[in-house]
Amino acid sequence: MKSSIPMGAALIALTTLFLTGCSSTSTPTSSSSSPMPNSTASSGGQSPTSSGGQSPTSSGVQTSTTAANQTTSSTAPSTGANKSVATCQTQHLTLTQGRVGVATGITYVTYYLQNHGPSTCSMVGYPGVSLLFANGSVIQRPAARDRTAYSPVRLQPGQRAQFVLRTVDASIPGTGCSSSWKTAAVQVYPPNQTTSIRQSSTIGACDLTVGPVLAA
Repeated sequence: MKSSIPMGAALIALTTLFLTGCSSTSTPTSSSSSPMPNSTASSGGQSPTSSGGQSPTSSGVQTSTTAANQTTSSTAPSTGANKSVATCQTQHLTLTQGRVGVATGITYVTYYLQNHGPSTCSMVGYPGVSLLFANGSVIQRPAARDRTAYSPVRLQPGQRAQFVLRTVDASIPGTGCSSSWKTAAVQVYPPNQTTSIRQSSTIGACDLTVGPVLAA
C-alpha cells in the first residue's frame, strides 16, 4: 500500500503538468490569429494612393488650362492687326479717259480713277456716271449698272482703278435717242462718294450702262 500512494501522486502531478502545458500553448495561438494592426495598415495603404492619385491630376488640369490661356492671349493681338483701309475720297482721285472701242452699234469707253492721295485707299462697287449738256443738265438719264460682280480694289498712291462706260449708237431705230444730243462733259461720282469729278467729253449719250471699278 505504501508504494501505490507515491505512484498515484506521481500520475496526478504528470496530468497537471500536461494540462498546464496545453493551456499555455493554445493562448498565444489565439492572440496571433487576430492581430489588430492589420486594419491600420490597410487604412494607411489607401490614403497615400487616393491623395497621390488625385493631386497630380488636379495640378495637371490647372497647368493645361494656364497653357491654353497663354496661347489664347498670345494669338489675340493678330485679330486687331487687320485694320481696314480708308475709302478713296474724291479729292484724292483724278479721272482720265482711256481707250475707246466700237462693236455692233455700241461704244465702249474705259475710264481710270487714280489715287494721288498720301496713303493707300480702297473703293468698291459702281461709280455714278452721267453725260451732260453744256448747261450742266443730264442727257437722257444716268448710266445703269450692268450687274457685273465686283470686289474691293486697293490703290496705293499713284495706282489706279478702271471702269467701262457703254453707250448705244443713237442712229439705231427704236432706241428712243436723238443724234442731236450733244455731250459737253462726263460726270463721275466715285463709289460711295457724294462729290463728283467732271471733265470735257464728246461721247454720244444713249442708253448708258456702266461696270464696277476693277483693278487696272
